[in-house]
Amino acid sequence: MTILEKIKYHHDNRKYCQIKRIVGKDSYEQSSGYIVDYSENFVLMHEVDDFLPEGYLIFTIQSVKEIKHTTGNKYYDKIIHLEGIIDKIENKHKPNLFTWTTIFQSIKKAGFNVIIENEDPEDESFDIGPITKVTANAVYVRYFDGEGFLSAQSTKITWNFITIAKFDDRYINIYSKYLREKKK
Repeated sequence: MTILEKIKYHHDNRKYCQIKRIVGKDSYEQSSGYIVDYSENFVLMHEVDDFLPEGYLIFTIQSVKEIKHTTGNKYYDKIIHLEGIIDKIENKHKPNLFTWTTIFQSIKKAGFNVIIENEDPEDESFDIGPITKVTANAVYVRYFDGEGFLSAQSTKITWNFITIAKFDDRYINIYSKYLREKKK
């Protein structure tokens, strides 16, 4: 099966899987959960950790190296179904997965803050915060730090520096309720 056929299979059959992604030269990251949507270029995964649905991950199909559904994954998937957790796995927000531009426009319109990462060890970056602007070539994020302070300026992130985008997860959503401006 091709990567796209495996994505379709896991999506259509609601199978838990682990996806090994290429993030740099000889560098890989793994994402685990359920594929809740996909397009010609992107995958939308509802991440699951310790039997709890987390947030949503978006990454390119081009970055997918391998999709695993091991016997351990099958058993984990069985428990997810038996516990009724599968009913909480869904594509609630239906972002437009056509391009990075449409993806971030959808997330911004839905009112979610994001985490955008470049996981390449040679050029790592981590941005978290509200989306302030989306253009044909980049997304602008107003970063917040560990104390919840928003930066004065937005950070421009071009598409070639994104390996994964995350939204609507507990970490982002809870922190986002307590964001603040630095006093001048």
